[in-house]
Amino acid sequence: MCGVAVLVERGAPARGSLQRRLASALDGLAHRGPDARGLMVRDVVDPGGRPLAAVGMAHARLAILDLDPRSDQPFETDGHWLAYNGEIYDFRALTPGMERRTEGDTEALLWLLRQRGLGALAEANGMWAFCWLDPQRRVLTAARDRYGKKPLFYRFDADRIAFASEPGALHVLWGTAPTARRDRLDGFLAEGWLLPEADGTTFLEGVHEVRPGHALEFDLASWTFREVHAAPIEFGSRDHEAEDPERLPALLADAVEARLLSSRKVALLLSGGVDSSLILSILAARGRLGEVVCVLGDAGKSEDADYARACLSAVGAKGLDLALDYGGAGLSHFLTVCAHQAKPFPLIGNVLGMAALYRAAAGEGVSVALDGTGADELFGGYWQRQAGFALRDAARQGDSGLSARLRAGGMLPPELASRDDAALLSGPLPTPQRDALSEEDVALLRPECAAAVRLARSSDPLSGHEGSFAEALVADAGAGRMQEWLWQNDRNAMASGIENRSPFLDHRLARHRARRGADAFDGAFNKVRLRALFPRFVALPTAARTEKQGFRWVYGRFLRQNAAALVELMAGSKLVAEQAPIDRLARLMAEPQAAVGSRLVQRLIVLAGLEATGRLVSDGG
Repeated sequence: MCGVAVLVERGAPARGSLQRRLASALDGLAHRGPDARGLMVRDVVDPGGRPLAAVGMAHARLAILDLDPRSDQPFETDGHWLAYNGEIYDFRALTPGMERRTEGDTEALLWLLRQRGLGALAEANGMWAFCWLDPQRRVLTAARDRYGKKPLFYRFDADRIAFASEPGALHVLWGTAPTARRDRLDGFLAEGWLLPEADGTTFLEGVHEVRPGHALEFDLASWTFREVHAAPIEFGSRDHEAEDPERLPALLADAVEARLLSSRKVALLLSGGVDSSLILSILAARGRLGEVVCVLGDAGKSEDADYARACLSAVGAKGLDLALDYGGAGLSHFLTVCAHQAKPFPLIGNVLGMAALYRAAAGEGVSVALDGTGADELFGGYWQRQAGFALRDAARQGDSGLSARLRAGGMLPPELASRDDAALLSGPLPTPQRDALSEEDVALLRPECAAAVRLARSSDPLSGHEGSFAEALVADAGAGRMQEWLWQNDRNAMASGIENRSPFLDHRLARHRARRGADAFDGAFNKVRLRALFPRFVALPTAARTEKQGFRWVYGRFLRQNAAALVELMAGSKLVAEQAPIDRLARLMAEPQAAVGSRLVQRLIVLAGLEATGRLVSDGG
């Protein structure tokens, strides 16, 4: 969507220095907003005219609505400033009495904030991350949407406050190097993921993120701030409070159609699974297919692309069919992804494969892309992560029917299928997808690092979770795996100047989420509540599909084809040297099959890539 950078310095600092740092930060956000850039600096004074602070706002714009420069940012009305990243889909319905000078949602959002304050966000349907300066109250407010789809990071001390859409720009504003917290680095090596902290701290030293659904109000006079839960998600307080299921089809269709709002070309990323094909089904039934370009990618590793093509054929449409060779992209593609992700990540298709797909879509003039993010978390799509909670609930409630159907379906992971009800009730569930290092991998580490990795805590909120299936889904959506998908999708889309939109994350759908195991799983099928919706629109072959792999990236081919260059990359990394001697890693890389099977090697390659692109440095700088 866009890139935001804000820097506030207490008192009356030199404006020139502040402007230069903002301009440099904006350079690093240019990919998020290739259409326009703006920078404004002003003083905020107390009632007696004494300078309280200098506030600088910078914005890189990806123009989606009202392409005219009149909607460029920072946007100003009567001294109020707004630097905003996102879309409010129902902005016209929310502002019936507003006198407009633009046709976009930026002006509408600022008008709503001035009229109703943060309370306006509770009704807004959309995604946002913004900074708003109210000069009369002398308050700078930073806010983020309910699920945290749009990113916003910050740092503060006794003399400065800084916000940015990406950590790299924040480090430019602050004048520091990106250093990972040691405990979080150990956690990444141990399990291959870095999920967010519930308190808003991040894996980077000194860097916080505005928590999803929250706002921070900084009082520039007292130099204090308070956090407000401005836009909570209404999941419903008790499991039996589910909304009328007959409302779900209309709400989902409305969520899809709302996200077609654009003055630029819109695409649907068609993966060959239930979620994106259900969006396709809705578009076809509502007569809106002509407004989107359907994009599918084929890595040649699964039937996903074949199913996507079959869905297009069923609705009489054609798509942009991209044959993607993820393994042959080479080191330069990998390093580009490292530079944009700016965070340790697993070598999976959602990070590396999707980056190639977005890049290809951008080459076809696409500026907006719809996807199915959120459906798995809210409607029960993960056998490995979620089915265990459904089984345990069934055991607690004496529901032998659901348990028998799930076991007969053949989709349960082995560690669950082998447990009877007594075992499910007497001990913790298997840790969901903790990709632990092998003993051979641990032996490659330096002794002190190996000890720390063995003791590293899991960042996964489902690890050791004792609550119900419904509670597990809420936990995973708020501070679990979905937050990683949002991070990865935002960085991949914005790297190519594309705005990513997710209809299943429309806040009105939250109360319709799966609340019982039977809402999600039945026999060999997951997401049964969503599958049941296809006849309401257009029946498609994916409704009866049980297995899906997703967009793939063939990391084994990547490791084999680039082995020598990857050894050189790790050899030049201080971060890697702190974890393991390079000679041990080089010997392993000389045996291609062993290297492909080593989770440690994969994770160290990522750390080396992040360091090579300046996104992480060792403790020594």
